[in-house]
Amino acid sequence: EQRMETLDGEIERLKDEIEKKKQMKEKHAKVIEYLDWFGEKFVVLMESIEKHMMNAIQQEFNSFFESWFNVLVPDENISVSVNDAFTPVIEQAGYETEYQNLSGGEKTSVALAYRLALNKVINSLVDDIKTKDLIILDEPTDGFSVDQLDRVRDVLAELNLKQMIIVSHEPKIDTYVDHVCL
Repeated sequence: EQRMETLDGEIERLKDEIEKKKQMKEKHAKVIEYLDWFGEKFVVLMESIEKHMMNAIQQEFNSFFESWFNVLVPDENISVSVNDAFTPVIEQAGYETEYQNLSGGEKTSVALAYRLALNKVINSLVDDIKTKDLIILDEPTDGFSVDQLDRVRDVLAELNLKQMIIVSHEPKIDTYVDHVCL
């Protein structure tokens, strides 16, 4: 009888252990299921969302970049855009050309349009930037013609910022600003 009681107790303990192991096996299977879902579905989903978001940002950036470059350089023979890596692509007379092959004013126009587009897109994406209504430009018109200088005023007005700080040796810029510091 004592041996039977001991064996009955051992059977109950083993039943409990078997039940706990079944529960652990079920939890393990669920964890494996989650890992498979994360690895196969979630990562793919996040990559898809990221690609979609970056594409939308790239399109918005490209729109500003092209628009402001075209204001600064209204020449139908030259156009700019950015590729999916946000690298400027410059076409001149229907052929892709390197930045180094541009004139001084064209180089400055590419750089200025790119910086302004970058500023605009970042400010639209990040809500808590404390300098959202401020831009600082250092010699933004180097190599510009008189006509391009007038077009800079139009581009800067489009930005609709509360404050711009422009460092320039170009006397005509003085006519675009409220305050001049010498």
